Parts: sequence; structure tokens; C-alpha cells
Amino acid sequence: MIDPFPDPRDSMLISKAQNDFDRAKRAADWQYAVGILTKKDYHLIDYNEVRSRLSDTCNLPIVHKEIPIQSIVGSVSRNTDFTRTFLPKLIHDRERWVKVKLANESSEGVPPIEVYQIGNVYFVLDGHHRVSVMKSYGAEFISANVRIINRDVPLLPSDSADEIIVKVERDSFLKKTKIDKLLPAVNFELKNPGEYIELLEHITVHRYFMGLDFQRDIDSDEAVLHWYENVYLPVIKIVRDRNMLRGFPDKTETELYLWIENNKAELTKEFGDELRTAAVAWNIQEKYDIRKTSVWKKIWKKIYIWLTPNMSDWGVRTGDWRKEFLQYDTSPFIHRMMIAVADLEADKEYLRSAIQFSKKYGAWVGIVHVVKRQTMLHSEWMKKYQAEIEDMLETEGVQGKFFPLYGNLTKILSERAFWSDLSLFKLKYRPQLKKITLTEDGWNAIIMRIPGPICVIPEIIEAEIKQVVLAFSQSPKAREAMCFADILSKSTNCKISVVISGKDETRRNSAYEEVKKYYIRQNVEADYFVIDNEPEVAILQTADQIHADLIVMGGFSRSLLQRIFKRSTIDKIFVATKKPVIICK
Repeated sequence: MIDPFPDPRDSMLISKAQNDFDRAKRAADWQYAVGILTKKDYHLIDYNEVRSRLSDTCNLPIVHKEIPIQSIVGSVSRNTDFTRTFLPKLIHDRERWVKVKLANESSEGVPPIEVYQIGNVYFVLDGHHRVSVMKSYGAEFISANVRIINRDVPLLPSDSADEIIVKVERDSFLKKTKIDKLLPAVNFELKNPGEYIELLEHITVHRYFMGLDFQRDIDSDEAVLHWYENVYLPVIKIVRDRNMLRGFPDKTETELYLWIENNKAELTKEFGDELRTAAVAWNIQEKYDIRKTSVWKKIWKKIYIWLTPNMSDWGVRTGDWRKEFLQYDTSPFIHRMMIAVADLEADKEYLRSAIQFSKKYGAWVGIVHVVKRQTMLHSEWMKKYQAEIEDMLETEGVQGKFFPLYGNLTKILSERAFWSDLSLFKLKYRPQLKKITLTEDGWNAIIMRIPGPICVIPEIIEAEIKQVVLAFSQSPKAREAMCFADILSKSTNCKISVVISGKDETRRNSAYEEVKKYYIRQNVEADYFVIDNEPEVAILQTADQIHADLIVMGGFSRSLLQRIFKRSTIDKIFVATKKPVIICK
């Protein structure tokens, strides 16, 4: 400490020192203003924040030496009192600053400052005013007593506060995981404070659950490698395959991994368990990718939905559900279902059958009911139905959750269905074939906007699916139905009966050859019905003839505008069917 200070009698020296302080204070104010405009942080770095993140420290004797002033980047206790360049920010520091300056120019001089050293940078413990005064002279070095805390972290004087914290956290992360030794070719680059701590937590949690699964202690190296292979790498494969770095140029692969995994955790709270990672990545891209968030892109997507049958609300095109969402996942192809319930009282049997159907696939179930008034969400009768549905799920041994919601019906159903592998609906009303509409109401809206497969159920759906009718043409969506029926048969051992119809014999024969070759390659036995009749007649007659439990077919092959003038096969099937219909997209 510098006490007692000399009592200067020369008023000119005092006045000059005061003017020097005032000049430094104005410079600090300007620096603060520029920092606000440029969003640049000019504060000193908090030593305690850096120190708390170090994994290793050393206890070496104090060293007295001259240190570069530009390498002093932070403070132990006064990081808000001076700027990063040690300009004084507080007006009440004026007297103290002047006294230090005068003492520095006296014959006694001032003692060395006290600092901590981490890497190549220093943090002031005592002597902030002395550093500030020496800076005002333009001095490059200052005498200091140095306590070395850590020499390994490669901190540089030019590093920002965030960069210093990230480097310290990275050093701690590497020492705790040894991941740089275990996986030397992998770059786990992160750029923001706290992210390495998050990444370490992911590995720690994974190690804990490994111990539960394997019923033994898991060492750190095994946990790191298992996490990398089974958690990290599958997400990075999605990031690379979807070329996500182009849409997020300010992110690294590891930052995208954290974003996807953390987003998945948040979405799970809102939408329930068993979300597919690929769907989470898709959702992030649709909302935030710089290539997709422009106004013109959004307008074009809305127009495209009207002009083509191959696009949904979520930018999911024909085939994307199968190609994008299923290829990265080893879980069952239907491991999450949405069951939409319009009338909680009248639709109980439908709901029960849908829950029993989901049980066969071990699927997690989200039961969605949209109310007309917000007050209904917390009513006594809603609590009653919630208890009944929870009891249904428990009785059947099905994991799931009831979601009573308020808002736009189609938007809510589309949003909830996006996270599901199959969405189930009760056929509450049948289309009016003679009615022409320009709106997106009814099944038009549901089938257009929901991205994945949709199951429409007239009454109930059998839990045990034994006979399936596949309606096949050579449209892209019919091919998706062909693939869906293939996977369904392999998971349930159901028998597939393929119906190929229409008045064009050449097309019928071509479609027959294609579907037959596909199922031979897949080792799936199927019966084939090539019928010279309208598709809806052939499909419904065959379904009755073989006592089918389910009809599987492709979605709309015409755009909304085209369907104004000509009704689709789906509409005609919905008018007459007594059997559940799965629409594939």
C-alpha cells in the first residue's frame, strides 16, 4: 500500500495531475460510448471468473519482475472501476489517482504492484491506480510481485474476455476428459463461455447412465469414447449430411451439436419424449438457417404449398420423412405417435383402440385435444378427462401424455404431428364430392400441412394388423406408401395385397412390374390385384374381399388448385371407407 502519501506543496504539480486524471476519465467515457455502439467490451476481466474455471493451479514462490503493462488484462476485485486499458471510470477515484501520480514522481516512488499470472496475462491484486498512472505516462513495463497460478493455458494479452474464459474452460475440459489424446483427429471447437462446461456435463451424464445400463463402474476414457461414438457422432453426421454449417457460418460443428441436443431437451418439455434428432435439426434449419429465413423464401414456400402437392408447412417434401428422419435412427420406424381427439366423450372407443394400436409398436403417444375457449383448459371436466386418459395409458402400459391446447386447430395439429412418426385422426365427417371450395379446410388442410404419414380412422383401428391393402401407382407418394407397407409388414408380419388399378393398361403393367420387383428385393411376399377399374372402386372392393384391417396409399398427387376442379382418390375413399386409411407423404 502507498500510505502515507507525500503531501505535495507545489500547486502546479497538483493541478497538472488533476488535469491528467480528467483527461483519462474523458477518454474512459469515450471508450465506454464506443463500446456501446460497437458492442465491444472494454471492462477489465474478472480474475475470479477465470480462476474458478481452472482445473489445475500451481503454488510457486512470488517472483519480482518487470511485466508488460499491455499484458495486464484483469483485476481481482476492481474489474468495473477501470477500462481494459486502465483508464479510470469513477470520478471519486480522482483524489486517490492524483496522490499516486504525485507519489510516483516523488523521490520515494511507489512499491511494486501485486499480480496473479495465468498463461501470459496478469490480473491485478493490488496497485490498480499505479498501473493507470503508468499508462498515462505511456510506460510499457511496470514493477510487479508475481504469483504464478497457471502457466499452461495459452492466454494472450490480445484475447477478449470471452476468449480468455473459453481458453481456460477448454484447458480444464481437455485435462478432465483427455479427449485430445483419445481422439486426436477430432476438433471439438467451441467459441462461447460456458460451452465446454456444458459439453463436459453431457459426457458426465452419459457416463452415469452407462453405469446404470452396464451395472458397473465406467472409467472416464470408456465413457468419452462411448459418448463420442453413440451420442456425438450421430448428431455430427446429421449436421454434415444436411450441410448445416453453410446455413450457420458463425457456428462450429460442436456448437451445432450442443444447439441440437439442448434444443431437443427444451422441445421434449413442450412436446414430450422420443423426439427424433434429425427432426430437431430440421426444425432448427427451417427456423434459423440464413438460407431459409428471408421473407421471399417464406412467401415462396406458401405459394409452393398451393401450387404443388409435394410440400408441407415444415418444408418437408415427398419422401423426406422416410429419407431424412428414419435413416439416422436405429429405433423402431414408428416410435412416436400423435392421436388427435376432437370429442373427448364421443371418441373414447377410437382413442382406446388407437392407444392399443400404438402399444404394438412400443410407441410414445401424444394425445392432442384442441379446445375452442382458453378457459376450458383448466376446467373441472378437462381435469376429469385428463385423469381418464392417464388411466387408459397406464392400463395399457403405454408411455405418453395428454395435451389439451388452445389455438388455431390446423397449426397446432401440424406442429404436433411434425414430431410424430404417425398421426392418427378420427374420420368425423366425410368429404362432399360435389362441393367446390377454394379454402384449405377439412382434410385438405390436414393432409397438406402435416409432413409425415397420417392414419384416418372411421371407427376404431385394430391393434393386430393382419391384412393390408396397398394402393399403388407410380406416383412419388405411392412409392412412399410402398416403402411404408414394406416396413409395416416386417414389424407386424402382416400380409400385403397390392392393388394396381386404372383404365390405362400400359400404366397398370408398368406399376405392377415396379412394385413386384421392389418387394422381391425386400424379401416380402405379397398378393397382386391388377384391376381395370377406377382406383377408389378397386381399392375398396379388394379391402372388403380380403377383410383388410388397413389401407395404405399415397397422398394427394395433384396440387390444391388442381383439386378444385377434380376430386382426388383420397376424397372418394374417405366418402365410403369403413377401414382405417394411412396416407403416406
